Amino acid sequence: MTIKSVVIPLEVDYLERAAKDRGISRTKLVRIVMEKVVRDELVSEIVSDDDLAADTPQPRYRRFRAARCGRREG
Repeated sequence: MTIKSVVIPLEVDYLERAAKDRGISRTKLVRIVMEKVVRDELVSEIVSDDDLAADTPQPRYRRFRAARCGRREG
């Protein structure tokens, strides 16, 4: 699956400082960071096993499950 559009909220001030320190534009800085994430170079540094263990999935489609059982939530 290809994800074509991703919105990642980043502080503009932070991006401006980081780009200025490196002597590049904000756009180029974000492009470089996202390329590294896509190549999986930063995922292991950003997301740890503890992060994954703490994220318990919520039950999906509760509304539809209740409707199939003859109950209505309301």
